[in-house]
Amino acid sequence: MPASSDKRRQAEQMADLTFELLDQCQIKRERVAGQLDLTVAEFKLFRAFRGDDALPANKLADRMELSPSRLTRIIDGLEEKRFVRRDIGSHDRRVMVVSLTEPGKKIQRQLEDTYIRTHQDILKLLPSGAADSVLLAMEKLRDAMKRWVEQ
Repeated sequence: MPASSDKRRQAEQMADLTFELLDQCQIKRERVAGQLDLTVAEFKLFRAFRGDDALPANKLADRMELSPSRLTRIIDGLEEKRFVRRDIGSHDRRVMVVSLTEPGKKIQRQLEDTYIRTHQDILKLLPSGAADSVLLAMEKLRDAMKRWVEQ
C-alpha cells in the first residue's frame, strides 16, 4: 500500500476519532454542569477563571472566545445566582471586573473537584498501565494542533 494511502487512512481515522472525542467531551461537560445546577455556558465561565478570583470582563471573553454581549448574558445569570459580582476597575473605570463571590468560590471548588473525579474515573477505564502513554499522546496531539493553528 502506498505511503500516501496510509497517510490518508490515518487522517480519516484521526478526523473520526477527533469528532467522537469532541462529542464525548461535550456530554461530559453537560453532565458536570448539570451536577452543579449550571448551564454549560456558566460551567465554561467558571473554568475560564482558572484559579483566579477576579478577572476583567474582556479577559474572560477572550478565554471563553465569546463576544462581550454573550458574556454579559452569562454573567447576568451568575449574578442572579449570586455566584459573581461586577465591579468597576480600580485603575481604569472603563474596565468591568468580574469577581467570584464566596458562594461562587464554593461552586468553583466543587466544579474542580468534580472535574478531577470525572477524569480519575475515565483514567480507571483505561487498560492497566496505559494512562501515561495516553497522556503523552494527548500532549503531542495538542502541541501539533497548536502548531497547525499558528501556521
